[in-house]
This record gives sequence, C-alpha cells and structure tokens, in this order.
Amino acid sequence: MNTGEPLAWPDFFSAEQRVRRMQAKLHRWAADDPGRVFDDLFNLVCHPDFLTVAWDRVRGNKGARTAGVDRVVPGSSPSTPTWWPSWRRRGSW
Repeated sequence: MNTGEPLAWPDFFSAEQRVRRMQAKLHRWAADDPGRVFDDLFNLVCHPDFLTVAWDRVRGNKGARTAGVDRVVPGSSPSTPTWWPSWRRRGSW
C-alpha cells in the first residue's frame, strides 16, 4: 500500500476500513484475472493498517489469554504494541 502518505499508527476503525477496501480490491483483481500474481504482498502485510487489524484479531481470539513463544500475552497488551514504532523506524520491513 504505497500511497505516498506518511506512515503513522492508525486508529483501529480507520485501519479496518482501509484493510477491507484493499481486501475487496485484491479479491476483485484475483477474480478478474485468475492467473494474476501478486508480487509485493510483503509491503502490504507489514503496513501499519494491516498490522493494527491483525493485532486486534490476535488480542481477541481464544488463545489471547496465554503467552506465546515470545512470552507476550496478547490480551493484556496495549492496542498497539510498544515495539512497533521502533521496528518501523529501523526499516526492518
């Protein structure tokens, strides 16, 4: 989602709307051209909108009450993980 706008951690409502629009667009493109290849999904998946929606879903699922291999309990973590801004600044994505 290279829109040219500065990347900021969005509120969930705005992020969910943009993610749903992009999902619908990808679905439409795939249905119109079954042989289409989506080469640059990494940037899409690592976009703050998608990460915000994904984190909300992880925090809300049944396994959110137990820690994972990273010893983080998603259900007790903030809505935006504290490490995301530094991860983005480092350019790890």
